[in-house]
Amino acid sequence: MRFLRTDSASADPDTLKYSSSRDRGGSSSYGLQPSNSAVVSRQRHDDTRVHTDIQNDEKGGYSVNGGSGENTYGRKSLGQELRVNNVTSPEFTSIQHGSRALAIKDMRKSQERSMSYSEESRLSNLLRRITREDDRDRRLATVKQLKEFIQQPENKLVLVKQLDNILAAVHDVLNESSKLLQELRQEGACCLGLLCASLSYEAEKIFKWIFSKFSSSAKDEVKLLYLCATYKALETVGEKKAFSSVMQLVMTSLQSILENVDTPELLCKCVKCILLVARCYPHIFSTNFRDTVDILVGWHIDHTQKPSLTQQVSGWLQSLEPFWVADLAFSTTLLGQFLEDMEAYAEDLSHVASGESVDEDLAALLRVFSTVVRSIGERFSPIRGPPITEAYVTDVLYRVMRCVTAANQVFFSEAVLTAANECVGVLLGSLDPSMTIHCDMVITYGLDQLENCQTCGTDYIISVLNLLTLIVEQINTKLPSSFVEKLFIPSSKLLFLRYHKEKEVVAVAHAVYQAVLSLKNIPVLETAYKLILGEMTCALNNLLHSLQLPDACSEIKHEAFKNHVFNVDNAKFVVIFDLSALTTIGNAKNSLIGVSLYLECFVLFSLKPLFIACVSVLFTTVIMSVFPESL
Repeated sequence: MRFLRTDSASADPDTLKYSSSRDRGGSSSYGLQPSNSAVVSRQRHDDTRVHTDIQNDEKGGYSVNGGSGENTYGRKSLGQELRVNNVTSPEFTSIQHGSRALAIKDMRKSQERSMSYSEESRLSNLLRRITREDDRDRRLATVKQLKEFIQQPENKLVLVKQLDNILAAVHDVLNESSKLLQELRQEGACCLGLLCASLSYEAEKIFKWIFSKFSSSAKDEVKLLYLCATYKALETVGEKKAFSSVMQLVMTSLQSILENVDTPELLCKCVKCILLVARCYPHIFSTNFRDTVDILVGWHIDHTQKPSLTQQVSGWLQSLEPFWVADLAFSTTLLGQFLEDMEAYAEDLSHVASGESVDEDLAALLRVFSTVVRSIGERFSPIRGPPITEAYVTDVLYRVMRCVTAANQVFFSEAVLTAANECVGVLLGSLDPSMTIHCDMVITYGLDQLENCQTCGTDYIISVLNLLTLIVEQINTKLPSSFVEKLFIPSSKLLFLRYHKEKEVVAVAHAVYQAVLSLKNIPVLETAYKLILGEMTCALNNLLHSLQLPDACSEIKHEAFKNHVFNVDNAKFVVIFDLSALTTIGNAKNSLIGVSLYLECFVLFSLKPLFIACVSVLFTTVIMSVFPESL
């Protein structure tokens, strides 16, 4: 039933009940008057009849026990004349039944009224205790009781009548200054949100009150509580559309708040409210999409913020994927603006002495560019058609790489290169492997990044190795053998990164091996396979030398590792690492190692003795480390 909204929160509950009665019955008050009149009339008639019968009985003119009911003159008695002839007539039945129904209705109204007064008294008592109670625990318990009271549907009329008092009490709770009352204030914010959700027909008044108090509050922690209440209201109602009539007001207010917040805490809570609106009322949010994005992008490129906040903002933007796709013209225009700004910053680097601030700005632009591409999702693919074409993606990819290369020639910046590797990877991943791209520039870019890895931080190393894996997967059969040789020769930085102290680095290095060994290009795969086996043989022979044993598997030595020397620890690690990569790929369903007859024979006749020798030597070195005097 749709509730009628009153002008004041202190409306008389009786008035609301009567309004409901009018809605249901149409004219219950109108039917009350004739029914009472009929009852009084019958009572008077019966009294007259009884009095007359007694008098006539004394005179002997009337038959008291029935009879013909006529006097000596053949007339009906006064009681008979006044008595209704047909007691089964509809008029009589309707009067009798209507009177009974009204009596029952009046009794129920009386009961409801007394119950309402009882609940109103209970609510008043709760509010009084909330504002006057000094004991922290008892006050918290009272607020929790208020929360339960608000959630009971039968209390809605009482809540409407006491709405102003409830808001005043909650306002006092939220503005408590003691940090010891934080839980109490959180519960108060929850009560406010639940109240708005429960009295959805009063939502406009409550939301206006919330946003007014937010604007007038001087403390950020109090503002945060009002946003918590807003979020609770939106979350509770969810997709029921109970706030449809006021959602434009809510969205406009949240947008205004978003434009003026200056702390990460307020930003996070405000954005969470907006994302709820976007999910439940997309038609309302769509008109604010661009403005919301502009503000979030500003936070995203602010390199003075913590990386965790930047990642959070990136996640918010990506969660709006349907709106990015729906407004693709805006999305691609924004990417174009980012790209132009990147190129401008790259040029500025040659004119500054240190470049400290400029390189941070450039890194921030690269990060937000990657975020927007991810936000467009699967739609950012040439396969899906214009405006995202193969030529468009290829052009953007090369412009990004040229921009980063130019910046790197001025000075080295891990922040810029880490963001650039992520950006190049996102663009490269949007291209289908079957599409023709100029591989040389991408391969050169990836190998150049690898050269800088050994002395850099973990984030940069991981970005480089992830990019190399992606290059292998995307270019795939078009990869030249020279690329694989540079990855696996003894001087390659990839081989050194396997010894990194961070397990995550070792894992992504292992992923590069797996990607190469999964290629469908037999000449390239053979090159990689021989280099890996050659390294394993070299490591094995170094272990044999430590045990004063002769070399093994001389037939599968590789020239590149002819003069290479491993210490014992590194030799053991290399054997285990390479065996792990080979066995993983060998078991893969689509691996050419598993299906190619040529390579299968190579495995049977070359790898088997090497594997046996490796296991034997590893076992021996373990025994010696535990029992050095046993051999």
